[in-house]
Amino acid sequence: MDPLERDRLDRVNREAEREKTAADPQATKPRDTKPLVLMVAAALSTAAIVLGIMWMNNTRYDGTGPQPVAEQRQ
Repeated sequence: MDPLERDRLDRVNREAEREKTAADPQATKPRDTKPLVLMVAAALSTAAIVLGIMWMNNTRYDGTGPQPVAEQRQ
């Protein structure tokens, strides 16, 4: 990169820094991701618990055979 291009970019960056206000969006910080990680973990654990309850309360099977109760011959 030639010196003229570097000077131009420095000038543009300085102007952009001067135009920044407090309300401008900022880069995220690592601590900002903690609530998101907690929400994802809570959702995954809730899904695992619900699926476990559904598996334990599966009323289609009587536990004595591999076929569902509705499909067994009388």
